[in-house]
Amino acid sequence: MSILAKKRGLSALALAAVLGLGAAPVAMAQEKVSTVVNTMQIFSSLDPAKVTDYTGYMAVVNMYDGLTTVAPSGEIVPHLATSWDISEDGLTYTFHLRDDVTFQDGSALSASDAVWSIQRLLKINKGPSNLLVDLIDPANVTAPDATTVEIKLNRPFSPFLASTPILLVLNQKLVEANATADDTLGEAYVGDNSVGSGPYSLVSYNRSADMVIERNPDYFLGWDKGTPIDEVRFVQTSDDATVRALAEKGELGLSSHGLGNDTFESIGNMPGYKLLQTRTAGGFQIKLNTKVYPTDDVHVRRAIAYATDYETIQEIIYPGVPMHGPLSDTFETAFNTEIPTGVYDLEKAKEELALSKYAGEDITLVNSYVASLAFEQEVALLMQANLAQIGITLDIRPEPWNRIVELASNPDTTPASTQVNVSPSYPSPDSMFFNQYHSKASGTWWSMEWLQDPEIDALIDQSRAQTDPAEINATYKELQQSIYDLQPAVWAVAPMRRYAANACLQGYEFRPMQSWDLNFWNFTWECPSN
Repeated sequence: MSILAKKRGLSALALAAVLGLGAAPVAMAQEKVSTVVNTMQIFSSLDPAKVTDYTGYMAVVNMYDGLTTVAPSGEIVPHLATSWDISEDGLTYTFHLRDDVTFQDGSALSASDAVWSIQRLLKINKGPSNLLVDLIDPANVTAPDATTVEIKLNRPFSPFLASTPILLVLNQKLVEANATADDTLGEAYVGDNSVGSGPYSLVSYNRSADMVIERNPDYFLGWDKGTPIDEVRFVQTSDDATVRALAEKGELGLSSHGLGNDTFESIGNMPGYKLLQTRTAGGFQIKLNTKVYPTDDVHVRRAIAYATDYETIQEIIYPGVPMHGPLSDTFETAFNTEIPTGVYDLEKAKEELALSKYAGEDITLVNSYVASLAFEQEVALLMQANLAQIGITLDIRPEPWNRIVELASNPDTTPASTQVNVSPSYPSPDSMFFNQYHSKASGTWWSMEWLQDPEIDALIDQSRAQTDPAEINATYKELQQSIYDLQPAVWAVAPMRRYAANACLQGYEFRPMQSWDLNFWNFTWECPSN
């Protein structure tokens, strides 16, 4: 989690010694800029068809290109596709591609690659495919010519355009050349390699520790913004003391966003460093498993919500603003302003508990969080003290992130309560509703509530089928109220997205799509004159 800026004379060998990563390649030309970026968790896969979390999306947004991308405003804008047409019935989307894009191996990107990549996503049926599998038949994704992709939907689907940034294009010939009889879609190869056209290509990848990517000099959008980042080295660590030590030595480049509040403040006050801070479109919540003891009772869930000290979380532990239920107010037209923010009231918590089927019993509540995140430990300890005052014993169980993902696959293994940060995987309220609360999305870390409620499913389906924006937003507002009434989570805080950054790193802008703000093509290395 440091910056190796050879302009500043830090050698690759010195960096390796600091990070304990072993010998690194000898430093290249003095003008090369190599940035070391911290991540909180491992890159479990590099396959665009399988990514589900922020590190996975961070990898693929740098190595691949989608049909479209998302602007800081949340607007879907052209990328590989220069324009698109939508049929009057809303079922057929025709994308017109650029003709000057090459893959990182130098071969031309064609519409046939895009078609094959989308079909592959649907066949693998993991990761981001959950919103498309029942919506698109692979045979209905076609390429009328080398620069045209046509996608026919089975039914109207209002958020479809918002999901097109995740339709990332792979090099079909390269993948098929490395496929096997037992792995016809090349999942093993794509999981460990870069086969895209993106601004960065893969240099090395160690799933449990680090990843290195380097600038693609032939990237179709060019590199004329300023001094580009030539190399990005991602290092997985969550130890705040290590981060502070690197900053004190002047070696910190860009931190993760999961550091403790004190660490952010400490680094931000150091010479040569700054804090990047912005609102997000997501939220930090405590997901409550509605299928297991004791959170299978709505009154217990409401008691937990009333026993949450929102002010302490929002102002001290994890700075941010209050949440009004399941949707961020950054989705302004879809946001239900009538839903209140959370209230800390232990007397009301006791009243709710008395209404539950577990009233009068000794209640134990399991709470899991990502073991490497100090602020989540602080939240757990705060909840433990508060819940004890209403007769609930909190059994705190920190887990590695990959273990939480594994536990989330089954309602019986999903903890009764789990701390999770959730951000849209595509810039639409639908991402927050479908991925978390629709029955078809059950079995992922997104949906650890296991809500599986027919009314909620019907409202989500209704919003997806509507085409008039006013009607869609009305359904979204009704949906928020219905979810709020069921209390499947404690919506604790809409956190400020914060990074500790070297003062030379420029160009950060938040984008309301998971990790799309960490596409390093948007960054430059320009040191302040003072």
